Amino acid sequence: MLTLGQMDNRLVDKLGALAAHVVEHALASGLTWDQAIMAFGVAGKAIAAKAAEQGKGNPSEYAAHAEKRLKYGMDHSAEVLRSFLR
Repeated sequence: MLTLGQMDNRLVDKLGALAAHVVEHALASGLTWDQAIMAFGVAGKAIAAKAAEQGKGNPSEYAAHAEKRLKYGMDHSAEVLRSFLR
């Protein structure tokens, strides 16, 4: 079972499965890798906006948190994704 920091293995599996699904669709979309990465940023901001709306929070704070989490994911989880794409 893969681990990612202090995350529980079920969460790591869910993250890996979602990431693999997103990558497969991004590759099939016809977008360049650069355009697909930009789309992930747009999607992250949109998810943060929805979370702020549901949590009655400040959208800019949620967006800043989303940006930190995107960076964290880029720094720490490539091994999780690789295992799902094999």
